[in-house]
Amino acid sequence: MNEEKEIRSIWKLIILHLVPGIVLSIIYLFLLKKGNMTEYPRIVLLGLAVIFAQIPILGYLFYVARKEEGSFNIFKILGLKNKLKIKEYIFYAFTLLMISGILMMCSKPLSNLMLNTVFSWIPNWFNYVQDMSQFSRYYIIITLAVSFFIFTIIGPIIEEFYFRGFLLARMKWMGKYSVLLNVILFAIYHFWSPWLIVARVISCLPVFYWVYKKDSLKLSILVHCLLNFTDVVSLMMLL
Repeated sequence: MNEEKEIRSIWKLIILHLVPGIVLSIIYLFLLKKGNMTEYPRIVLLGLAVIFAQIPILGYLFYVARKEEGSFNIFKILGLKNKLKIKEYIFYAFTLLMISGILMMCSKPLSNLMLNTVFSWIPNWFNYVQDMSQFSRYYIIITLAVSFFIFTIIGPIIEEFYFRGFLLARMKWMGKYSVLLNVILFAIYHFWSPWLIVARVISCLPVFYWVYKKDSLKLSILVHCLLNFTDVVSLMMLL
């Protein structure tokens, strides 16, 4: 990445990381209060919010590409372009998947504690985590489709393009601290689940540090997609 294109303003980095999460949370809140889809699991509404909120992210990437490269090819402005061997993708992806999964599970008691104390003011109707076994097969299938197409494919790919391919690649002037700041802001970006901020930092830090070290956006996308796919597997168990 050309040093002239690096983002050296901390405030600009904070804004670019957090604004998409604010927009997404507002859309999610709007869908919850609108009342037209109250019978659906809240994760479905969150999925719709993800789609609407990520349109501006793509728009911004297209804008930067047009400004810097004279075309709308966003791949020209993304960093972390190192290519790994297939066996490296497989080994690193599943190793990082296990590490992140274990760290997330170990952090669950802390997340529950934060939800019941620090964030106890958040109303239950805002929490997208629900007991899916209470829903009919019809709603489980819809949720399964949303989880697979939006949370496992579309969402992670766009997020990795933006947060790692675009932002992290332009933070290299910070050295290893760029990963730490990127992960912390990415965790906060999930305003719709603030009780998971610490757990996300703990579980994501080794993943994205290794992604940064290997300079591979494809590895980042692969691991992110696999992590989210575990929710799809859980839903499949209910069918």
